[in-house]
Amino acid sequence: MLKEIATGLIGAGAPVASARRVAVSGVIIGTFAATGYVALIGALWYTLSPLIGPAQAWLVIAGLSLLAALITWGVAALIGARARAEAEAARAAAMQAALAEVALTTLPRLVRDHPFLMMLAAAGVAFSAMPKRDTPPEA
Repeated sequence: MLKEIATGLIGAGAPVASARRVAVSGVIIGTFAATGYVALIGALWYTLSPLIGPAQAWLVIAGLSLLAALITWGVAALIGARARAEAEAARAAAMQAALAEVALTTLPRLVRDHPFLMMLAAAGVAFSAMPKRDTPPEA
């Protein structure tokens, strides 16, 4: 979107027209949605008012609106949490891939330049991977 705005500021007219078209469409859709919502509330009040009274009808409508808001809030929170988890997993995978690439490009040079040091490092890794004994060996 920033690219479209920047392109519009430079002088290309197509992205600005596209952004304007999206904005106008959003306003029109919002107007129709608001009209439908108001009509729905009016119809609900008109239906409930003879059954439970006008004040209670407004309370029912308010309660239903709050319930819808809570459900929407919960769904948005779940979607946000899922997106954050996916982004964290992608970041971790990218970091692991970068570390693997560095290791694979550096390891051959280290083996070629310092073979004795690499032998010591392999022995250290093997020693640290050995199972530990809790009790000293009996003699």
